[in-house]
Amino acid sequence: MILNNRSALLQYGLMSAILLASPAFAQTVSPNPAETQAGESVTEIIVTARKRAEVLQDVPLSISAVSGTILEQQNIQDVNGLYAQVPGLFTAPGSVNNTNDLAYLTMRGIGFNAGLEPAVGVFIDGMYQPQIGFDTAFLDVERIEVLRGPQGTLFGRNTQGGAVNIVSHKPGDQARGRLGLDVGSFRTVRAKAALDGQIADGLYAGISAGFARSDGYIDNDILDQHQNKYEQRAVRGVLRWLPAEPLELTLIADSSHSDYNEMVRGVRLAGDHKRSQIDQDEPDAKTNHGVQLNAVYTINDALTLTSITGYRYSDSDNYADMDSRITAMGTETLPAYAPLTTLPVVVRGAFLAAQVDQTFKSQELRLEGTGEKLNWLAGAYYFTQAQNQTRQREVGPRVAVTLPASLYIYDDYRDEREGHAVFGQASYRPVARLELTAGLRYSREDVDGTGQRVSVFGAPVNRTQPLLRDGHPSFDNISWMGSASWKLTQDMQVYATYAQGWKAGGVERYPGQATNLNYKEETSDNYEIGLKSTLFDRRLTLNLAAYHIDIRNQQMNNVIPDPRGGPVPITVIDTASRSHVNGVEGEIGLRPSRNLEFGGAFSYSDGVLDDFVRAFSATDIFDMSGKAFENVPKLTLAATMLYRHELSARMGLEAFAEYRFVDDITFQDNTRRSFARDQLTAPDYDRVNVSLTLAMKEEGLRVTGYVNNLFDSFDYSYVSSDPLLGGDVFVVPLAPREVGVRVSKSF
Repeated sequence: MILNNRSALLQYGLMSAILLASPAFAQTVSPNPAETQAGESVTEIIVTARKRAEVLQDVPLSISAVSGTILEQQNIQDVNGLYAQVPGLFTAPGSVNNTNDLAYLTMRGIGFNAGLEPAVGVFIDGMYQPQIGFDTAFLDVERIEVLRGPQGTLFGRNTQGGAVNIVSHKPGDQARGRLGLDVGSFRTVRAKAALDGQIADGLYAGISAGFARSDGYIDNDILDQHQNKYEQRAVRGVLRWLPAEPLELTLIADSSHSDYNEMVRGVRLAGDHKRSQIDQDEPDAKTNHGVQLNAVYTINDALTLTSITGYRYSDSDNYADMDSRITAMGTETLPAYAPLTTLPVVVRGAFLAAQVDQTFKSQELRLEGTGEKLNWLAGAYYFTQAQNQTRQREVGPRVAVTLPASLYIYDDYRDEREGHAVFGQASYRPVARLELTAGLRYSREDVDGTGQRVSVFGAPVNRTQPLLRDGHPSFDNISWMGSASWKLTQDMQVYATYAQGWKAGGVERYPGQATNLNYKEETSDNYEIGLKSTLFDRRLTLNLAAYHIDIRNQQMNNVIPDPRGGPVPITVIDTASRSHVNGVEGEIGLRPSRNLEFGGAFSYSDGVLDDFVRAFSATDIFDMSGKAFENVPKLTLAATMLYRHELSARMGLEAFAEYRFVDDITFQDNTRRSFARDQLTAPDYDRVNVSLTLAMKEEGLRVTGYVNNLFDSFDYSYVSSDPLLGGDVFVVPLAPREVGVRVSKSF
């Protein structure tokens, strides 16, 4: 870890205080100022992580909760904005290109380079969100619950690394509305509106909408355009009906569409960091919409039956300049290859276009029982998922002297996945201070991966290489968890947990050869001990956890030379036989007075490959055993401070400051001229954001001026080399200093 001069003193000071006080530091989830009690203590936060309402500090899990107020205060727009703020949570970029479709949420390093299905599940109001739809915009969110570690005995699917549970505001008797407008640097505009309330006896409705646009902070003089601009529109509607006392029906529908230009490879590290040299580009787009019906039937005071029925459709269209530089623009016409191409293909420059559409349907049934000493749930889950993936990769003549000929590679693949599961969990309290929990899950998934690919080369090679993709594996698993917690005092408890994690295997996403298409299932053993405490008359909240994870057959994207001799690298899904993670993490919230709050987050996750060999060819082999995980940082750190000052009984000021640190990240150097041992590193970075808010309480009006990246540091999150020539290093810069004003009105 390298510390820059500006932040070294602050980081050493923070780390010294943390390590002297405890083995881990944590992030504040500041209470809602509107909910803060008249005294100086921290407000209790209610969560439903275990499918029942509980005080956050009473739940013997490593769990964070972020309120809708904090999302607004810190201007968090989607799940990606939670990294570093929530211990262990990070967004790992794709191994080939830094595009949304290939990015994955990771937890404690798990899922750092996932194959096709994510290891961290995202759920909105109980429904699982498929891979390319997890970054949906936040609209009228009440809170976000982040559970670390396997949660398969509580949730429907894909929670080997953890679960992100997004809980939306539920319309009720009282009419409620909210308007928000944010105007900032780079011609950035964000607007949100929400309205809900009762429309008839027992019938409630809510609607929320959002719009966002920006020109971005990278300019392209070659194409005369803003390179990382975006525009997003989203809407969400809720209809809640209580036809009879024991039954509650909630119908939820949402839709969003984004038009944008991803940087993908970014800008030259050695050049102008605000200028792009992309010479081929087309707009990118993503659509995401769905509908779900949640039905809750209260059988009696002790039994509740819940049904969640859902449908979601997502599609994306990405276009990427493969080398992000000015290239020779000669043309060559190559012959058609039916049915992938029906006409001859004119190749020019170097680009990659990819389209993905995904349909997801699921049904969950859950029966929950509550009692004085025993709480339990039993559930069944079923889903179907269909995904179509097409890609067109073209390289024209004279793009690179290292290429033997111009070419095009077309892929047309289909994946269908069907699965079902039964799961259950029970918590028993034999005495007031002791809670024992056990859970069991059975899962089965059947996969069909079909389609074809062709590589067509021009002169002097004049060769066609077709490939048929046809894999039909099935996977099943039985996993279990057990935990025990003991309340040392009314406000302090310790817990220990063992949980097994599982993620099904599948069929190579973009294979380069017809053999070895199927990849193995991934399993893990997770050991955790933790402390949850509320101290000093509830002015201090301190939660700590330490964990060890053993992983078998860890699924990883690996970019290797084409084994059939093609000039463009291919992506395969390898499995590391054994790997492990050791880590510590925590959260802290401190309220020394009614006007001042401190908090922070700390996560140290040391992931190591124990048995993995990266093989590019029979002679180019590198033993990765003992190497750290790629694509994720070991250390993340966040600290916040909020100070309130009353100007009058109706008006007050709120000063907010936030610090984030992200450790260095290692990436595979995946060019056609790379060796198996080659890696690149993005250095650590830190950022400071500040804001000042004028709050008019009776009017429900808040006016906030903010500065993000206060010191205007140059940082980047992804690094790669020229994929065709090697040598030149490209980076994806994070935003420079941003200045703006947010206005919100509640009524």
